[in-house]
Amino acid sequence: MTSLWQHPYVNVFKHFNVSEWKKSTKEGEVVTVMDKTIKCTVYRITGSIPASNYIQLPKTSTQSLGLTGRYMYLLFKPIPSKYFVVHIDVATQDALVVRISFSNLFKEFKATSTWLQFPFVCTATKGSIHAQTAVGTKDRDKSGPAPMSSRWTMLCLDLQYVLSIYLNRRYSYIKSIKLCANMLVKNIFTSDSEYQPGLTLDEAKRTGLMLQGINPVPREMAFLLPRGRNWHDLYDIIRFPTDSSKEPFDLLQLKSSPPVTQNGPPGVISPRRSSPRQVEVRRPFSGTHGSAIDNLTRRDKPPSKKVHVSASLPEFGTDSTTSIIPEENGVHVYAHPKSRVSLHRDGAEQEEPIQAGTRPLGLLPKEPKYKSLKPDPILNLRRLVGFGGGTCRDALWTSNGITLVYPCHAVIVAMNAKNGHQRFFIGHTNKVSSLALNGNSTLLASGQTGQQSVVRVWRFQTGECLAMFKTHVHSLHCLSFSHSGGVLCGVGRDGHGKTMVVIWNMSCVNRGGEVAVMAKAHSDVDIVRMRIAAFDDTRMVSCGRDNVRLWRVKDGALRSAPVNLAEYHTMEFTDVTFEAGFEPQKDPVDRLVYACSRSGHIFEIDYQKMAIHHVRRLKPNDPRTSSRDKQTFSSGNWMVSCGRDNVRLWRVKDGALRSAPVNLAEYHTMEFTDVTFEAGFEPQKDPVDRLVYACSRSGHIFEIDYQKMAIHHVCRLKPNDPRTSSRDKQTFSSGQPSLTMIASQLTGSSSQ
Repeated sequence: MTSLWQHPYVNVFKHFNVSEWKKSTKEGEVVTVMDKTIKCTVYRITGSIPASNYIQLPKTSTQSLGLTGRYMYLLFKPIPSKYFVVHIDVATQDALVVRISFSNLFKEFKATSTWLQFPFVCTATKGSIHAQTAVGTKDRDKSGPAPMSSRWTMLCLDLQYVLSIYLNRRYSYIKSIKLCANMLVKNIFTSDSEYQPGLTLDEAKRTGLMLQGINPVPREMAFLLPRGRNWHDLYDIIRFPTDSSKEPFDLLQLKSSPPVTQNGPPGVISPRRSSPRQVEVRRPFSGTHGSAIDNLTRRDKPPSKKVHVSASLPEFGTDSTTSIIPEENGVHVYAHPKSRVSLHRDGAEQEEPIQAGTRPLGLLPKEPKYKSLKPDPILNLRRLVGFGGGTCRDALWTSNGITLVYPCHAVIVAMNAKNGHQRFFIGHTNKVSSLALNGNSTLLASGQTGQQSVVRVWRFQTGECLAMFKTHVHSLHCLSFSHSGGVLCGVGRDGHGKTMVVIWNMSCVNRGGEVAVMAKAHSDVDIVRMRIAAFDDTRMVSCGRDNVRLWRVKDGALRSAPVNLAEYHTMEFTDVTFEAGFEPQKDPVDRLVYACSRSGHIFEIDYQKMAIHHVRRLKPNDPRTSSRDKQTFSSGNWMVSCGRDNVRLWRVKDGALRSAPVNLAEYHTMEFTDVTFEAGFEPQKDPVDRLVYACSRSGHIFEIDYQKMAIHHVCRLKPNDPRTSSRDKQTFSSGQPSLTMIASQLTGSSSQ
């Protein structure tokens, strides 16, 4: 339905309003002129450097045209004695952007995985002096500046066919178009229909061409045709590629043969496109100018030597050994049905016995024509220095506490902590984003990130890859193995960026079986870590920003319930796990769950009540932590900030961050340099009873009442310069005794 508005065609210049240059851009010498031939306004792009003079749609490279039409029609005229270049960026269905370029500046066809360059031959008008002088010229020498007698041309590009035959990819849409100097352009159209110029509606119905998908050119797309004149005598049409050959083409050129108007009897739909054969079907250039894509795709069969096998057998009663008669170009073999077959090669000293039934005669082993490099492989990875994980959670210890397992980009390292010996698990093609070990460390699961998320399951002791399968998520960031190794859980995001949880059945992996999906579910909450319970493979727990959830697989469905976090519902949880110990006989409702947050809190969660039981907090290790950081640590969701002309109080409530300004009165023009809460960690104290201190560049100390959000006291540090003005000294001396004491304490602490 998204491309329904583009049917039957899209007038690109009109749809994107090129004349106003809001959705498109121009650079260099781009002007509008009136063309006398087609009697309409066109765009003339000129300049000595094509890359500096162009029209580009859309305006920026971050935008996209989103035109899904299979055919692109370009109505243009090359400027005589000049070169021009056209770039078309096309997106494939696997999100790859390919640039298709054609120009009379290119001398030969070139192709890479993301760029196709086609030479364009500007054909002179039939009967002109340029056409007569071009007779006998090789096609590769025709590419060059446009002749003086160049005409208006309708270029039809089959983008779907171009991507399919040259790159083996599926076409999705046009991302951008860039028309570079030197050329005249009337318009650009995209459509899923194939149009034939010079064809009327009555002729198309009478000949049955409309049933074959060929339609007359719409009025908006048509060139001006005087009465009584033939369209092909005034204008040119080039279709690329043509359908008269399945081989790749390497040149855009007008064909001199007349157009074909019918491909079969009326009313019969041909399985092939019946478009006019107006592009010359070419083989690749010869010599050093050959087409790179043709040389890659052409399959020349090398001459093979036939092995002559005689159907006759030795006479009955003779020796059962095989009789060999060497010939000039082969090997003559006589074989008895119940005896072994011997093969004798020319120049060999003895026969080579071949067991009967191992392979049919004629499929004899061939000696390799190359010699393998020895040793093979030449290089072996001996040691890896560095850690490629994003966080410490990507490093795992085995159950015996001897081996540390961690990733380094696409390689997984298992290092013995005692002697430093390393083993490597190699097979991933992208960065390893998650690791998981089962309870006894016999199985290792690893997942790689990227669009093609892949999970590999390894036998940990031997390094053998037991299974490899694609996941249902695009960016896998968490894996968790059950204690028994029978269940694997993965967390990532789907194509729409939504959190997705997938549970796999791994019970058959050790026996070479397939991996099956037990359950999967989407969630709107953020999930950073997910664990499977050691006592029950169907129970899980997850955590993330602002949430801790309990999960369970039941009747093929995956369901979850949130834990009541009370006043801690704004915490950012970083990890979660069940209590240590594998006790299957213990009731699950008597279990405990532990979670930790980024702020250093440790939460003990009651599994049965699904609520927080105890909260503890780790003590900071750095005693030099600033008072501002300590106070933010203890004040939870309360914050304070300062800057030029303002001091603001902040609070996080109901998932939103709100602020309110402090009434500074006559000090509203001050430049504040620092702010902090009063010293002391007293969580039982009400935040509204606290004080806030701020200092300014001029040396003022402000004591702010948190509840009233206004300045309570002001003092100023004594200046060191005795030449300070009397006004500044009076400001200091006019303070109250208590403020003088605060100032002296601050001065004493700073001197110490």
